[in-house]
Amino acid sequence: MEPRYSNLRPEPGLDNLGGVEALWYTPARNLVGFPHRGPLTIAQLELAPGAVWYQLVSVRGSVRFTQPGKDYGRHGSGFSPKLQGELARHSPELAAGLETMEGGRFVALYRDLNGQVQLVGTPEHPLQWRESYSSGSQTQRNGYEWSLSGEALRRARPYTGTWQVAEYGQQSGVVLVPGAGGTVQLRTAAGQLLATVPAGKTIVLRSGFKLSYQIL
Repeated sequence: MEPRYSNLRPEPGLDNLGGVEALWYTPARNLVGFPHRGPLTIAQLELAPGAVWYQLVSVRGSVRFTQPGKDYGRHGSGFSPKLQGELARHSPELAAGLETMEGGRFVALYRDLNGQVQLVGTPEHPLQWRESYSSGSQTQRNGYEWSLSGEALRRARPYTGTWQVAEYGQQSGVVLVPGAGGTVQLRTAAGQLLATVPAGKTIVLRSGFKLSYQIL
């Protein structure tokens, strides 16, 4: 039976912002009842009891995702997904956290600046963590370059469900939903709205007066 093809075209009237806004990870073994077959888009993921997602907060603007195709010869073809970014500083707390990642196998969710969420990695084809530290120099800050990469038979899968993120270890969490990460409103002391800044955008306000802002 011939595959069902469709038109390939961008959605009209929508912004197309480059970059990754936020990233979460969890050990691949935490995914249970994973849909290996069926539609590419996943409506909801089920995690093992007590399992949560953990946020990986990198240097702003440093996280990116690539997914080149890979030819396996007579075994067919697939992809080599890779998330990478930068972590600033070399603190004891960060070093201790990175040590727990060594040798682990993970899956990741990332949300781009258009609000789209993608699942990268599966229990059968997880991602491997790698890092490289540099002390920098007097003109370059220190920190880590990290990556989560692996091999996959299917491309990254769009995710439309919710996911629970650890806020303070396992003690409490917050449930997130797909969509952009919100906006910041700039207002005067009297409450007058000056600007609404979407995630990832930069705004410059010019005034002859000294201004101060509180982000709510």
